[in-house]
Amino acid sequence: MTSTVIARMKVCGKTNRVTVSLRENGDTMDVTIDSDCPHVRDYASKLRTITMSDVISHAGSKVEDPEIRASLSVPCLTPIAVFNAAWMELGMLSKGRAKLVGDNCVDFSEA
Repeated sequence: MTSTVIARMKVCGKTNRVTVSLRENGDTMDVTIDSDCPHVRDYASKLRTITMSDVISHAGSKVEDPEIRASLSVPCLTPIAVFNAAWMELGMLSKGRAKLVGDNCVDFSEA
């Protein structure tokens, strides 16, 4: 089974597709990130697998590891997409609910 989340970064015009697949051991997940952004592709090359502990807390998470995400800008939504795809894959976020709401949003209208 797999879970996919798309991060559309309208500010920079990049689209990042994150797919997470849970392995049979029930803890390790494979991460695939397809992107038209060279910085996100660098991040993706360093983040191939994660575990449940990487997605239940920011502290010590490979998803947020400064060395792994060094090429990303701070506001890049790709790590958040990894968290969301992993949570769906682990059953911690309902796929049905996610499909119902369609997307989350960062709104700059008050800027």
